[in-house]
Amino acid sequence: MARNKKVDESMSKYWHFHPKLPVGFYPLFDWPPSPKKWLTFIWNYWLQKSDRTIFLLVTLFTYFFLFPPTEEMATLSPEWISKVALRNYIMIFIVAGGLHWWFFIRKGQGKLFQYDTSIRNNKSRKFTFNNSVYDNMFWTLVSGLPIWIFFEVILLWSFSSGKIATFQFSDGWIWFCLWFPLLQIWQSFHFYCYHRIIHMPFLYRIVHSVHHRNINPGPWSGYSMHPIEHIIYISSLLIHFVIPSHPLHILYHLYWLVLGTVSTHAGYEKIWIKDKNLLDVGSFFHHLHHRYFNCNYGNPEIPFDRWFGSYHDGTEQAKKKLRRKLVF
Repeated sequence: MARNKKVDESMSKYWHFHPKLPVGFYPLFDWPPSPKKWLTFIWNYWLQKSDRTIFLLVTLFTYFFLFPPTEEMATLSPEWISKVALRNYIMIFIVAGGLHWWFFIRKGQGKLFQYDTSIRNNKSRKFTFNNSVYDNMFWTLVSGLPIWIFFEVILLWSFSSGKIATFQFSDGWIWFCLWFPLLQIWQSFHFYCYHRIIHMPFLYRIVHSVHHRNINPGPWSGYSMHPIEHIIYISSLLIHFVIPSHPLHILYHLYWLVLGTVSTHAGYEKIWIKDKNLLDVGSFFHHLHHRYFNCNYGNPEIPFDRWFGSYHDGTEQAKKKLRRKLVF
């Protein structure tokens, strides 16, 4: 009973569970600046167990144990490319498949910390194969994974063959470490810019509607996109052709882009096992976007939505305010 009480305290007439409202942004761009909030943010998200630290550990494991030799990647050979492809397919099945199994097949924590418990409209003609899970898996595995693999292969080959500059730990450890969180700032900027554009009616209808079939998303929804959107979304990686980086930065950037979007679309706030929080996963900020469409185009890293009038903080007041605004 105590476990259900935690959910009941957070319920509203719109959501089964929501975090403390108003949902806000990270303090990186607060004014006036607050070093105390910055330190708290760094402690909570980079120095303790979080999605960021998990992806960083996966990056390190991949680099030291599953990474092809540099001299082998200097040529575009099927041997190492097939290993990269196999590794990425296994990884998406572990993360997206694992979360889907825990939340929706095994129902390991029931409805605890689930944002929206309404039926997920799994069977509908709007989905490929008339099924949301099959639809999401199709677009993820048939479109998203090949595009992920293509970008990764081109970048790794470019680094290994000396076609673009690299930045080693020995070149400056401060910048080497700082580039990891800065990549998330860059990704947030890139995501907001293109995301706002593809919500224009004609682009939304042709491209972005594939992703937005999922009003109440789940883990396989995160990377389910039209091929054109996959290319634009992954093109955030092109920054590595401009700013010298290391393969560790590329891997982390990729995992944040792909596995991170799987996590944030999980539909649950937390993975809860044996009355303990294993990991925070979902993004209520982005879940609001999937329900209301005309809000929260960006990420919590940069408050673009606050600056440009599309911010929904989860409250009734924000809902009424955005309903009166015409925002593409």
